[in-house]
Amino acid sequence: MRGGQLQRAGDIAVAGLALVAGWQALSLLIGARYLPAPWQTAARIAAALGQPAFLDDLWATGQAYAIALAIAMAAGVVFGLLSGGWRAGGEMIEPLMHTVVAIPKVTLYPIILLLFGLGDAAKIAFGVLHGLPTVTIMTAAAIRVLKPIFGKTARAMRVTPRDYAVHVLLPAVLPQVLASLRICFALTLLGILVGEMFASTRGLGHLLMASIGVDDMPTVMAVIVLLFLFAGAGSAGLLAAIDRLKR
Repeated sequence: MRGGQLQRAGDIAVAGLALVAGWQALSLLIGARYLPAPWQTAARIAAALGQPAFLDDLWATGQAYAIALAIAMAAGVVFGLLSGGWRAGGEMIEPLMHTVVAIPKVTLYPIILLLFGLGDAAKIAFGVLHGLPTVTIMTAAAIRVLKPIFGKTARAMRVTPRDYAVHVLLPAVLPQVLASLRICFALTLLGILVGEMFASTRGLGHLLMASIGVDDMPTVMAVIVLLFLFAGAGSAGLLAAIDRLKR
């Protein structure tokens, strides 16, 4: 087991070095003005983390993201349980979720602004809109493939619908819920950033747009790298949790 973990860590390290080497080569090819080198980006990150304005943007994005992710996961699991465990619920909820997945989310942003106005509420709602459908659909699909014996046993023991959902269905589909969380993790962050780009005066999304507007590529790359590292670390942690549950 330990050998496999070491091999995985080695593969990640090799991939990371190859990525940095490719980044450096591309920076030399097209110029540091358009693509700052890795060391320039690292220096910009170090400088930014000491600036109160940058930390305020980081906090604004992190706070909105945590709220949106919690809402998307909680509501997604509830809707998934209703959709997968209750036929009428599935007929009402699942077509709506598939519709939301299919259409470009940006087209819905004017509706979000109309309902929530400018500010944090709008970007949180937009983040939830990105993450919620995936959790709902994956949770419902996991419930539908469960063995019928679960339902038959619950009915024989006269288990209430609430207890059946909480103590039977949810533990049975927990690995699939965590798998959906990996996708929701990234999609919700994307929704928050897009919301900050269009209708916010704070946050990393707003900082990205402002930096692009003044041709500040070191800041753009610094924000992108920080987001990449955060998303990668979160995905790796969730993958490890899923692997542990499956053992």
